[in-house]
Amino acid sequence: MLATAVVLAGCGRDDAAPELEPGQPVGVTGRAGLATYNLSTSGTLVFPGGSDGDLKIERDDVAVRATADVIRTWLDQVLTERNLGLTTTVAASEVDAAAFAAAFGITTPAVNTAAEEGAEEALATQVTAANYLIQIAYLGQPGWALARVESVLGTLDDPDTEIGRRLDTFLFAVDEAGDIEFLALEVAP
Repeated sequence: MLATAVVLAGCGRDDAAPELEPGQPVGVTGRAGLATYNLSTSGTLVFPGGSDGDLKIERDDVAVRATADVIRTWLDQVLTERNLGLTTTVAASEVDAAAFAAAFGITTPAVNTAAEEGAEEALATQVTAANYLIQIAYLGQPGWALARVESVLGTLDDPDTEIGRRLDTFLFAVDEAGDIEFLALEVAP
């Protein structure tokens, strides 16, 4: 299996760290890297050289990049929702949103960020920055993806001071149309 790794440098995003305001939930914009894995049997000696089974299947670079972009945007949304104590995006999948919330450290929003009644609430511990390693396996087109997510944690009152990190792994299936389906979360011990 051949693996190719690239850093999605910039990827249309500002590399400057966003200013974090104490007392306000953090909108997460992660930095992403990409690794690809060719699932073709070409050159693996599974089939005789030159046979139909040994033919190389070219990677669809546009589809791979589009899948990485969709996953990065999805992860940004999920981490931003997490900071608000929400699981809206995950609840739209087949994954149990309550189990996801428990594993991902989401509890009932604990801190009201404004004096008004009904104002937005946020978790006391915020994901203040994130790094994604998006790994896509392809047989021409992307078929599945794994995203390793390193989250930098801070507090709502002092988001610039790191209080810890967590590492989570998200698993996705990718259909022929390029749509992703969130399948599972693995939380590092």
